[in-house]
Amino acid sequence: MKIYIDINHPAHVHYFRNFIKAMESKGHSFIITNRDATIINQLLDYYKIPHYIRNKRPEKQSFLKSMFYLMSMVKHCISYSVKNKPDLYMGFGASQCAITSFLFRKPCILLDDTEHNNMNHILYKPFCSVVLTPFYFKKRLGKKQIFFNACVEQLYLHSNYYKFNPAALEELGIKNNTPYALIRYIAYDAAHDSKAQPITDETKKEFLQLIKNKMPVFVSLESGVADSFYDEYNLKISPEKIFDIIDGASFFLTEGATMASEAGVLGTPYIYINPLQELGYIVKQAKEYPDIAFKTTDTYEIRRKINDKTTNIITTSRKKEIRNEIEKSTINPTKFLVWFIENYPESKRIMLDNPDYQFRFR
Repeated sequence: MKIYIDINHPAHVHYFRNFIKAMESKGHSFIITNRDATIINQLLDYYKIPHYIRNKRPEKQSFLKSMFYLMSMVKHCISYSVKNKPDLYMGFGASQCAITSFLFRKPCILLDDTEHNNMNHILYKPFCSVVLTPFYFKKRLGKKQIFFNACVEQLYLHSNYYKFNPAALEELGIKNNTPYALIRYIAYDAAHDSKAQPITDETKKEFLQLIKNKMPVFVSLESGVADSFYDEYNLKISPEKIFDIIDGASFFLTEGATMASEAGVLGTPYIYINPLQELGYIVKQAKEYPDIAFKTTDTYEIRRKINDKTTNIITTSRKKEIRNEIEKSTINPTKFLVWFIENYPESKRIMLDNPDYQFRFR
């Protein structure tokens, strides 16, 4: 089977890399295209995934720019499909793959966990074959939706695939078991960020100062966030090592939802301060593990939580306990995805008739 995957975000590399490796070992092949972004290219090259680089995303998106960008993505997908003739399309909320698959009359299996990306749902639902969403996904997408019992982040952070490497901390001058904090600030330049009203830059700098008074702090800035104030705190590591930095951190302040959930899966305490509507995975983690997951944009509450999390340092044993509890209650989503794609369309019928079938894939 020849499978087409389009990558539009660095996280998508991680979502599919173990799946790609497992499927290639079974004799399947891939056509991978990706948005032209430095981190995406670095990750694909690091994991030795051959790929074709397509166009860049507009720096500041409006509805009109988003539609032009989508059309340009579809154009690239069509071009590579004509050359490579895939049997099946995949992606993460990838409207470009869904539309292209419809034009070529091929199945398209998408993953999604972003409830507030309404326009994208409208665009891909008529054209895709199946939408696979994690069990905490609150939005109902109709008869094409199938739920799987795992966190999306377990596609790459499940203990079968990820092991903490303390060498990454040594690059930052941090000795093992030394408390430190991580901050992630984003650019709010995605289409679904257009209505966001984030916390002010001055207040975010104040948060950094509060944390700095308690422990060393490193800042990860999304491209598009430029401020010399952060120069001395900038996290300077290769992108594939970010999970070791999150895993080793005592505390994480973040506007990025994916990285917040990564922290939750790894048992690292976080405060999610993005003003966008609540996401299912953030809500679930905050409900089940209130000692590590917290969401608010109330600046008083954020200051209070910063003081708490930088004073009461989480233990390594508690982190491991949380991670083990999560894995015992979920499946291995990569194993499930391999089975689902290899056995499609019969797998769709099985899951619709008996959703518990997925618990074979632990």
